[in-house]
Amino acid sequence: MKRGTLATVAALTLIAGNANAAFSGTFSLSSDCDYRGFSQSAEDFAVQGSLEYGHDSGFYACAWGSTLDWGQASDADIEIDYFVGFSREFGGSGISWDVGYLAYTYPGLSSANFGEFYGGFSWDAFSLKLSYSDDFAGVGQSAWYIDGGYKYKWVSGWRVFVYGGYSFGNAFDRDNGMAFGFPELWNYGVGAGYAIHKLYFEAKVVGTDLNAPFKIDDGVFANDFRAVFSVALSLP
Repeated sequence: MKRGTLATVAALTLIAGNANAAFSGTFSLSSDCDYRGFSQSAEDFAVQGSLEYGHDSGFYACAWGSTLDWGQASDADIEIDYFVGFSREFGGSGISWDVGYLAYTYPGLSSANFGEFYGGFSWDAFSLKLSYSDDFAGVGQSAWYIDGGYKYKWVSGWRVFVYGGYSFGNAFDRDNGMAFGFPELWNYGVGAGYAIHKLYFEAKVVGTDLNAPFKIDDGVFANDFRAVFSVALSLP
Protein backbone atom coordinates (compact mmCIF):
# COMPACT_ATOMS: atom_id res chain seq x y z
CA MET A 1 0.00 0.00 0.00
CA LYS A 2 1.84 3.48 0.15
CA ARG A 3 4.54 5.92 -1.04
CA GLY A 4 6.72 8.80 0.17
CA THR A 5 8.76 11.51 -1.56
CA LEU A 6 10.84 14.38 -0.27
CA ALA A 7 8.18 16.75 -1.56
CA THR A 8 5.50 14.96 0.44
CA VAL A 9 7.60 14.99 3.58
CA ALA A 10 8.39 18.69 3.18
CA ALA A 11 4.74 19.59 2.67
CA LEU A 12 3.64 17.64 5.72
CA THR A 13 6.42 19.21 7.76
CA LEU A 14 5.05 22.66 6.99
CA ILE A 15 1.55 21.58 8.02
CA ALA A 16 2.92 20.13 11.24
CA GLY A 17 3.96 23.61 12.30
CA ASN A 18 0.40 23.99 13.58
CA ALA A 19 0.35 23.51 17.38
CA ASN A 20 -2.67 21.22 17.01
CA ALA A 21 -0.88 18.90 14.61
CA ALA A 22 1.04 15.71 15.33
CA PHE A 23 3.52 13.61 13.36
CA SER A 24 4.28 9.93 13.79
CA GLY A 25 5.85 7.11 11.84
CA THR A 26 6.60 3.42 11.82
CA PHE A 27 9.28 1.07 10.58
CA SER A 28 8.49 -2.63 10.38
CA LEU A 29 9.65 -6.01 9.15
CA SER A 30 7.09 -8.65 8.18
CA SER A 31 7.41 -12.26 7.08
CA ASP A 32 4.88 -11.52 4.31
CA CYS A 33 3.15 -8.49 2.82
CA ASP A 34 -0.52 -9.49 2.88
CA TYR A 35 -3.24 -7.54 1.05
CA ARG A 36 -6.80 -8.76 1.38
CA GLY A 37 -5.65 -12.36 1.61
CA PHE A 38 -3.04 -12.23 -1.19
CA SER A 39 0.71 -12.27 -0.63
CA GLN A 40 2.37 -9.26 -2.23
CA SER A 41 5.90 -10.44 -1.45
CA ALA A 42 5.77 -14.09 -2.59
CA GLU A 43 5.59 -15.11 1.09
CA ASP A 44 9.01 -13.57 1.64
CA PHE A 45 10.07 -10.85 4.08
CA ALA A 46 8.88 -7.31 3.43
CA VAL A 47 10.38 -4.08 4.78
CA GLN A 48 7.73 -1.44 5.45
CA GLY A 49 7.48 2.09 6.78
CA SER A 50 5.03 4.95 7.19
CA LEU A 51 4.89 8.66 7.88
CA GLU A 52 1.62 9.91 9.37
CA TYR A 53 0.16 13.29 10.18
CA GLY A 54 -2.92 13.98 12.29
CA HIS A 55 -4.73 17.18 13.26
CA ASP A 56 -7.15 17.84 16.10
CA SER A 57 -9.78 18.76 13.51
CA GLY A 58 -9.92 15.13 12.42
CA PHE A 59 -7.87 15.55 9.24
CA TYR A 60 -5.10 13.04 8.63
CA ALA A 61 -2.61 12.15 5.90
CA CYS A 62 -0.18 9.29 5.50
CA ALA A 63 2.45 7.85 3.20
CA TRP A 64 3.18 4.12 3.51
CA GLY A 65 5.61 1.91 1.62
CA SER A 66 6.56 -1.74 1.34
CA THR A 67 8.87 -3.95 -0.68
CA LEU A 68 7.10 -6.32 -3.10
CA ASP A 69 7.69 -9.45 -5.13
CA TRP A 70 5.23 -9.98 -7.99
CA GLY A 71 7.51 -12.39 -9.81
CA GLN A 72 10.33 -12.03 -12.33
CA ALA A 73 7.96 -10.89 -15.08
CA SER A 74 6.88 -7.82 -13.08
CA ASP A 75 8.77 -4.55 -12.68
CA ALA A 76 6.96 -3.76 -9.42
CA ASP A 77 9.33 -4.23 -6.51
CA ILE A 78 7.99 -1.51 -4.23
CA GLU A 79 4.57 -0.11 -3.35
CA ILE A 80 4.03 3.38 -1.98
CA ASP A 81 0.58 4.55 -1.03
CA TYR A 82 -0.79 7.93 -0.05
CA PHE A 83 -4.03 8.57 1.72
CA VAL A 84 -5.89 11.53 3.15
CA GLY A 85 -9.05 11.48 5.19
CA PHE A 86 -11.20 12.93 7.89
CA SER A 87 -12.44 11.19 11.04
CA ARG A 88 -14.66 12.43 13.85
CA GLU A 89 -16.80 11.11 16.69
CA PHE A 90 -20.57 11.56 16.83
CA GLY A 91 -20.72 13.75 19.92
CA GLY A 92 -19.91 11.67 22.98
CA SER A 93 -21.55 8.53 21.59
CA GLY A 94 -18.32 6.60 21.19
CA ILE A 95 -19.21 6.02 17.52
CA SER A 96 -16.74 7.46 15.02
CA TRP A 97 -16.94 7.92 11.25
CA ASP A 98 -14.07 7.98 8.79
CA VAL A 99 -13.93 8.95 5.10
CA GLY A 100 -10.97 9.29 2.79
CA TYR A 101 -9.10 8.56 -0.41
CA LEU A 102 -6.24 6.11 -0.88
CA ALA A 103 -3.85 6.17 -3.86
CA TYR A 104 -1.93 2.95 -4.56
CA THR A 105 1.23 3.55 -6.56
CA TYR A 106 3.86 1.17 -7.92
CA PRO A 107 7.08 2.79 -9.15
CA GLY A 108 8.29 0.77 -12.12
CA LEU A 109 4.78 -0.42 -13.01
CA SER A 110 2.59 2.68 -13.18
CA SER A 111 -0.09 0.80 -15.14
CA ALA A 112 -1.09 -0.87 -11.87
CA ASN A 113 -1.65 2.44 -10.06
CA PHE A 114 -5.20 3.07 -8.88
CA GLY A 115 -7.25 5.05 -6.39
CA GLU A 116 -9.88 4.04 -3.86
CA PHE A 117 -12.49 5.96 -1.88
CA TYR A 118 -13.52 4.63 1.51
CA GLY A 119 -15.90 5.33 4.35
CA GLY A 120 -16.56 3.57 7.60
CA PHE A 121 -17.69 3.52 11.21
CA SER A 122 -16.18 2.24 14.43
CA TRP A 123 -17.58 1.68 17.89
CA ASP A 124 -15.59 0.45 20.85
CA ALA A 125 -13.61 -2.52 19.49
CA PHE A 126 -15.75 -3.00 16.34
CA SER A 127 -15.20 -1.48 12.88
CA LEU A 128 -16.92 -1.59 9.48
CA LYS A 129 -15.75 -0.01 6.21
CA LEU A 130 -16.74 0.12 2.54
CA SER A 131 -14.22 0.92 -0.23
CA TYR A 132 -14.74 1.60 -3.95
CA SER A 133 -12.40 1.90 -6.93
CA ASP A 134 -13.48 2.72 -10.49
CA ASP A 135 -10.29 1.11 -11.88
CA PHE A 136 -9.25 -1.58 -9.41
CA ALA A 137 -5.57 -2.58 -9.69
CA GLY A 138 -5.43 -0.81 -13.04
CA VAL A 139 -7.50 -3.50 -14.81
CA GLY A 140 -10.07 -1.02 -16.16
CA GLN A 141 -13.01 -2.34 -14.13
CA SER A 142 -14.62 -1.18 -10.88
CA ALA A 143 -14.59 -3.04 -7.58
CA TRP A 144 -16.01 -2.84 -4.07
CA TYR A 145 -14.57 -4.10 -0.81
CA ILE A 146 -16.43 -4.33 2.49
CA ASP A 147 -14.58 -5.31 5.63
CA GLY A 148 -15.15 -5.41 9.35
CA GLY A 149 -13.31 -6.48 12.43
CA TYR A 150 -13.02 -6.73 16.18
CA LYS A 151 -9.95 -5.84 18.24
CA TYR A 152 -9.59 -6.11 22.01
CA LYS A 153 -6.70 -4.59 23.97
CA TRP A 154 -5.52 -5.20 27.52
CA VAL A 155 -3.65 -2.61 29.57
CA SER A 156 -0.77 -5.09 29.80
CA GLY A 157 -0.05 -4.46 26.11
CA TRP A 158 -1.59 -7.64 24.72
CA ARG A 159 -4.30 -7.56 22.08
CA VAL A 160 -6.29 -10.00 19.96
CA PHE A 161 -8.11 -9.32 16.71
CA VAL A 162 -10.22 -10.89 14.01
CA TYR A 163 -11.32 -9.41 10.68
CA GLY A 164 -12.88 -10.36 7.39
CA GLY A 165 -13.58 -8.77 4.03
CA TYR A 166 -15.47 -9.40 0.80
CA SER A 167 -14.20 -8.31 -2.65
CA PHE A 168 -16.78 -7.93 -5.40
CA GLY A 169 -17.76 -5.84 -8.42
CA ASN A 170 -17.10 -5.83 -12.16
CA ALA A 171 -13.38 -6.60 -11.76
CA PHE A 172 -14.30 -9.92 -10.09
CA ASP A 173 -17.44 -10.73 -12.14
CA ARG A 174 -17.23 -14.09 -13.94
CA ASP A 175 -19.76 -12.92 -16.54
CA ASN A 176 -17.65 -9.82 -17.17
CA GLY A 177 -14.44 -11.75 -17.82
CA MET A 178 -12.90 -11.44 -14.31
CA ALA A 179 -10.54 -8.62 -15.29
CA PHE A 180 -8.68 -9.00 -11.99
CA GLY A 181 -8.13 -12.70 -12.68
CA PHE A 182 -10.11 -13.97 -9.67
CA PRO A 183 -13.83 -14.28 -8.86
CA GLU A 184 -15.55 -12.60 -5.91
CA LEU A 185 -13.92 -13.74 -2.68
CA TRP A 186 -13.78 -13.56 1.09
CA ASN A 187 -10.55 -12.95 2.98
CA TYR A 188 -9.92 -13.24 6.71
CA GLY A 189 -7.37 -12.79 9.46
CA VAL A 190 -7.06 -13.81 13.12
CA GLY A 191 -4.17 -12.91 15.37
CA ALA A 192 -2.61 -11.49 18.49
CA GLY A 193 -0.10 -8.77 19.24
CA TYR A 194 1.94 -7.35 22.08
CA ALA A 195 3.09 -3.74 22.51
CA ILE A 196 5.96 -2.77 24.78
CA HIS A 197 7.46 0.71 24.79
CA LYS A 198 7.77 1.61 21.08
CA LEU A 199 7.85 -1.97 19.79
CA TYR A 200 4.89 -4.01 18.59
CA PHE A 201 5.03 -7.75 17.87
CA GLU A 202 2.27 -9.51 15.96
CA ALA A 203 1.38 -13.01 14.76
CA LYS A 204 -1.66 -13.81 12.64
CA VAL A 205 -3.10 -16.30 10.17
CA VAL A 206 -4.63 -15.06 6.92
CA GLY A 207 -6.21 -16.49 3.80
CA THR A 208 -9.15 -16.52 1.38
CA ASP A 209 -12.03 -18.85 0.54
CA LEU A 210 -10.79 -19.43 -3.02
CA ASN A 211 -10.63 -22.98 -4.35
CA ALA A 212 -8.94 -24.49 -7.41
CA PRO A 213 -8.16 -23.27 -10.00
CA PHE A 214 -7.94 -19.88 -8.23
CA LYS A 215 -6.30 -21.08 -5.03
CA ILE A 216 -2.54 -20.39 -4.93
CA ASP A 217 -0.77 -22.49 -2.30
CA ASP A 218 2.55 -20.65 -2.17
CA GLY A 219 4.80 -18.10 -3.81
CA VAL A 220 3.65 -15.10 -5.84
CA PHE A 221 0.12 -13.97 -4.89
CA ALA A 222 -0.36 -16.91 -2.50
CA ASN A 223 -3.91 -16.78 -1.13
CA ASP A 224 -4.16 -19.92 0.97
CA PHE A 225 -4.21 -20.25 4.77
CA ARG A 226 -0.82 -19.10 6.09
CA ALA A 227 0.91 -17.44 9.03
CA VAL A 228 2.37 -13.91 9.05
CA PHE A 229 4.75 -12.55 11.71
CA SER A 230 5.86 -8.95 12.09
CA VAL A 231 7.62 -6.48 14.36
CA ALA A 232 7.16 -2.71 14.19
CA LEU A 233 8.91 0.28 15.73
CA SER A 234 6.90 3.44 16.38
CA LEU A 235 8.52 6.84 15.82
CA PRO A 236 9.27 9.19 17.44
